Amino acid sequence: MNIKQKFRKTNLSSLIATLVPKWFNIRICSIDGHWNDYFKRAQLDMDEQWDKIIWPIIKDFDFKNVLELAPGGGRNTEKLAKFSGIIHAVDLNDYALEHLKKRFHNYKGNCRFYFHKNNGNDLGMIKADSITAIYCWDAAVHFDKSVMRDYIKEFSRVLKAGGRGFIHYSSLGQSAKSDIRKNPHWRSNMDKDLFGQYCEEYGLQVIKQFNLAWREIPDCISVFQKEKFPSNSSGEIPNKVGVVKEITISFPDPFPGV
Repeated sequence: MNIKQKFRKTNLSSLIATLVPKWFNIRICSIDGHWNDYFKRAQLDMDEQWDKIIWPIIKDFDFKNVLELAPGGGRNTEKLAKFSGIIHAVDLNDYALEHLKKRFHNYKGNCRFYFHKNNGNDLGMIKADSITAIYCWDAAVHFDKSVMRDYIKEFSRVLKAGGRGFIHYSSLGQSAKSDIRKNPHWRSNMDKDLFGQYCEEYGLQVIKQFNLAWREIPDCISVFQKEKFPSNSSGEIPNKVGVVKEITISFPDPFPGV
């Protein structure tokens, strides 16, 4: 392929990403085998990420019936299994689900696993009002805002009243290009304001948002729940969004990326 052909191909991809962002984003995220090497590299930092960032935020969740979105190679699933009664692991990619099945083939613990393949933006296989906790770490950072909006709508459907969610996503916002491959570490065009807007649209309550500021990537974590906080004496809902807390990553490359 010569330079002119590469230029045309690049321009065509950018045009498609702009015209049909949801379809293009799902297609890019589902390239067969693309994340296999990343699964291995990311495993190396999982213990430190879990201990320093994740567990302090989710330790009060109800882990009776957990939905893990985009579990990849299962490094998060292994952590969640220690506290969960049931885990519904939902992924777009067959090869990721095969990794999970192999990883837990000889599992002897008390958690029950259900592995589900979806179409990249739905949770149709999960019953309404059945999930006590939703979890997604280091995967939704690649989801286009249109994909994230679809998932948040589904979160509202599947969560039980009082159930909570923990989602780690990109906060590049409008500075991001539609083709995630052209953004730092393939981050998407989501941001924390959009996340809050989508949650409000579908009846979810954002409790806290944590900025993950490191290098050039402004990621965010949002914690949300299905039912609203009780109103105070004036009828207002106190602390609707919560305090945005800055987290500074102390290790060199917390998300060794693409």
